Amino acid sequence: MQWLDYVFKFIDKLFRTNAFKQKYKTKSSKKLNHILKSKNWQVVDIRNSISYGENHLKGSLNIPVTSFNFKYFKVLDKNSKILIIDEDSRSHLSVYKNLRQKGFKSYLFYEGYKSIRNDPNFDKLTKVVLY
Repeated sequence: MQWLDYVFKFIDKLFRTNAFKQKYKTKSSKKLNHILKSKNWQVVDIRNSISYGENHLKGSLNIPVTSFNFKYFKVLDKNSKILIIDEDSRSHLSVYKNLRQKGFKSYLFYEGYKSIRNDPNFDKLTKVVLY
């Protein structure tokens, strides 16, 4: 089955366009280190509490998507830029759109958390809880 994964990744690279990046404001993993160190940014992880508890970016806030509309206004600063992180950048675009409509400067993490979870280049930025 591993060869099949390589085939799908290859096809994905062939047909990937920048249409998503043109339509939505995104940030890539290249900017992640700078964003986490900046006081002008808030990183919001919208994965569920269990996934966040197992592995997350240091300094990120967890507001699960299921309760996002009830909690975001209590913890998010409208003057800060907000980076929204989920397993995949295209899941839960409603959170991004909702924040934009409310006047927040929100951005989507383009690669999604699943892309950096097992990447050794990001080990120093993540916090893993071992049970």
